[in-house]
Amino acid sequence: MINVNSNLPTFTIQDGYGQTREYVLDSNEITIGREQDCDIIINTNDASRHHAKVTRKNGVFVVEDMQSVNGTFVNSSPANKPRTIKHMDIIQIGACMLVFNDPDNPSLDEEATATRSLENMNFSFDFIKYVIRKLEENIGLVFKGKPEIIRNMVVCLFADGHLLIEDVPGVGKSILAQTLAKSIQAAYKRIQFTPDMLPSDITGMNIFDESERRFHFIPGPIFGNVVLADEINRTTPRTQSSLLECMSESVITIDGRTHVLPKPFFVIATQNPEDYHGTYPLPEPQLDRFIMRLSIGYPTPQAEKEILSSQAMSHPLNEISYVIKATDVVHCHALVRKVLVSDNIKNYIISICNATRKHPALSNGCSPRASLALMRVCQSLAAYYGRNYVIPRDVREMAAPVLAHRVKLKIRYQGEWTRVENVIKSIIDSIPMKNEDKGL
Repeated sequence: MINVNSNLPTFTIQDGYGQTREYVLDSNEITIGREQDCDIIINTNDASRHHAKVTRKNGVFVVEDMQSVNGTFVNSSPANKPRTIKHMDIIQIGACMLVFNDPDNPSLDEEATATRSLENMNFSFDFIKYVIRKLEENIGLVFKGKPEIIRNMVVCLFADGHLLIEDVPGVGKSILAQTLAKSIQAAYKRIQFTPDMLPSDITGMNIFDESERRFHFIPGPIFGNVVLADEINRTTPRTQSSLLECMSESVITIDGRTHVLPKPFFVIATQNPEDYHGTYPLPEPQLDRFIMRLSIGYPTPQAEKEILSSQAMSHPLNEISYVIKATDVVHCHALVRKVLVSDNIKNYIISICNATRKHPALSNGCSPRASLALMRVCQSLAAYYGRNYVIPRDVREMAAPVLAHRVKLKIRYQGEWTRVENVIKSIIDSIPMKNEDKGL
């Protein structure tokens, strides 16, 4: 039991279905792992016997990976070197999340700050190339004829965002999400949205245990690494709003208590834009949480023939298995954020977003969140192509998938422009990049 009046720092540990426990940091060194001699024992197969250790020196806590197999992550970044932690930092070991609580010591000394800024400075493309090749090959065994859709989904995954797939029924929206989930050794959850769903059906709830005379938190299906939100527009706005906090902050608040979602956390939502019977269109704040929107479209006759042939005897989804681990995706998140974005590229992104705010055909413009999303996706696309810097072509290529669903076309201009994507393309064509190498 914990002394609630104690000023000692603690770890809040989430290491199982509905299991949360506290550990008081009352010594200068603790070890974390599967072995019984560890101070914090984690009974999961993705944790090493002695996975990590936390040491305290001069009031500063440092976490260090002990050459574990899957690695240790702090705030979704790999802790390849000893790393200082502060209040509310999140340590992830496999599927276990440890939230560091030290409200009485919020500041870090200069030496600790320098340690944080110097770690993980080297960028390597070999790892990302390996993960991309494995993912694309595996997904391509099931999802036929649309390599650009697979690429954009992988780019969205590496950008640490969420994806909205909007298209007619039967073109493979759900299969695409299931194939990605099965390609990653991670927790996959599917939520079939219906009008009678409640927010607690997604986030979970506290249940009173008569035998123990206390409440237990039962997590909902949102506690997964890859979450398929199927037909998201068929549930009520009240239930849709339950996704806002988790998609933007990767946490869930139930009865005033915060529960952290494990990384990677990737929501793939699907909806049918043609059928409006019994649907509740997503409001602008919910749409803005999706970093990218894609439309699959119908396959070519040749690709459709491949689909028929591949499923003549059995579904290829039953034949594939995972090719990468969930921690590999978190490594890619950290690598993508190191891609260089020059001031000229930032100005280019801002100019495009600012033009949407002034265009007469649009009823609203893109917010700073949209600018940040476009930059993050461009970083991911650059890493996808093996570059550690963003070029103007990345911005032009990703502008429509990232920005189009965030703005609306005025009714009186729908005959002239037809689609929002046409307006975005016109804006891009009207803003030349100064001193640009035309080969880029």
